[in-house]
Amino acid sequence: MNFEINPSTVHLPIFGGVDVDNTLLAMWIVMALLTVAALALRIFVLPRFKERPKGFQNVLELVVETATKFTNDKVGARDGRILAPYFFTLAVLLFSCGLSELIGLRNPLTDMNLTVALAVISFLLINIFGIWRKGVWGRIKSLAKPNPILLPIKVITDLAVPVSLACRLFGSMLGGYIIMEMITEFVPVLAPAVLSLYFTFFHVGIQTFLFITLSLTFIEEATE
Repeated sequence: MNFEINPSTVHLPIFGGVDVDNTLLAMWIVMALLTVAALALRIFVLPRFKERPKGFQNVLELVVETATKFTNDKVGARDGRILAPYFFTLAVLLFSCGLSELIGLRNPLTDMNLTVALAVISFLLINIFGIWRKGVWGRIKSLAKPNPILLPIKVITDLAVPVSLACRLFGSMLGGYIIMEMITEFVPVLAPAVLSLYFTFFHVGIQTFLFITLSLTFIEEATE
């Protein structure tokens, strides 16, 4: 068996030659494809929207309404209208990272640098919204409930949130990657094609749902 848990490097013949991790290269490709898709949607599709939607417009409006409703249900309409665009974009990004395996790329989420970065953003949103809605002193007092003696414990618990989010996402994605590599090594015919559908769609979809749901839940707790 021969596969690497740590990202391998790819040599790019630019700027005199640059070595980058294969997960970083995959992330650049995913971002480029999503950017092109977003620009095409904005230039060619949105200007043709009509007051009475039909066809593809119905699909887009349904997706946006579902994402907005989901976010509003978690944090309320007041904060949901602000957070919905970000978390919808995050969901598309996470799912697209999983789909990258179908075109022979390594899932960027198997690199902990990415999962840590996303977890830190969620951690910042939790505290930014908590302070925005309650003020600095109000945020501190909320950590001291129901007894001030719990303040140090709750501070440590809050600081553990990004660690938990990052490790859960990274571990799940890396586990799926390792399992697929083992299956490809020992059962190279048919099984990898079938099981890749599970690990690409179902497994990635669940982890995307969990990451976003947990982030929104923590934000709701910080602002309630």
